[in-house]
Amino acid sequence: MAVSGDRGLVIVTGAGGHIGREVCRLLKATDRDVLAVDVDSGAAKDLVVCDLRAKDQVSSLFRGRPVRTVIHLAAILPSAFLRDPFAGVDVNLVGCFELLRQAVTAGVKRFVFASSMSVYGALRSESPVTEENPAVPDDPYGASKRVVEVVGETLARARQIEFVSLRIARVVGPGIKKSSSPWRSEIFERSGGLEAIRISFPPDARLSLVHADVGRMLVRLAEAQQARHTIYNTPAEIWEAERLKDLIEKATGVRVELDGAGVHGGPICDGARFAEEFGFQIRGLRERLLIREASN
Repeated sequence: MAVSGDRGLVIVTGAGGHIGREVCRLLKATDRDVLAVDVDSGAAKDLVVCDLRAKDQVSSLFRGRPVRTVIHLAAILPSAFLRDPFAGVDVNLVGCFELLRQAVTAGVKRFVFASSMSVYGALRSESPVTEENPAVPDDPYGASKRVVEVVGETLARARQIEFVSLRIARVVGPGIKKSSSPWRSEIFERSGGLEAIRISFPPDARLSLVHADVGRMLVRLAEAQQARHTIYNTPAEIWEAERLKDLIEKATGVRVELDGAGVHGGPICDGARFAEEFGFQIRGLRERLLIREASN
């Protein structure tokens, strides 16, 4: 069902996750009609349960609904992908393509894809990586994200759908549950009895960090009259691990242990394209941590 106006329904997949909940909150705050979708019915309130591996469940999302936009966040994350590559392929590729196929068939205007800086690979970058740098993923998760981008770009060139991808840097913030790096939420959550926060990087590692600002970025891409590009990096802050340790200890009073000898922080994210095109500024991690601590 094609949408004639600008106020059609927005489908948000992965709506029970950390970023998905924020995206839904932002959309509802502007009175947008939102269909919040997740495989886990208990992840949040008012969710429609949908397993992307079930074609009938995916097609039912569009049946009889005036869908204008899809914001696709649902995915098998890197560590889980490595543990079960077939499940990763089934969700991140097969399921995603079925969602994209149904969106094209339904005449959806725009498909916003939550991609990852993993598409650039894990090699250390001495200078910030822009969207013009080659995408050379070296793990299955990053490769799956890049494959979706290539297909989406092809559909966009054929004018079958507006496809736009946001390559997301390392996300930090309260409420992150499905992560092999618990420090990313622990720095915001004062759990009783927490003796130390362990960050698995050496002191000189440089980390590209972004907060729930990612939710605002995805909504901006969904709501913009026009996106000049199909690929964007998230604006992000670059933190050396030693400086990050000092900030966290000052803000929380909890000891931070750095223990990632030989590990680096991956590519350094340059999000200037997004920031300049959309006039976007992120709120600094220092400000977020210190304000949160002052309110506790």
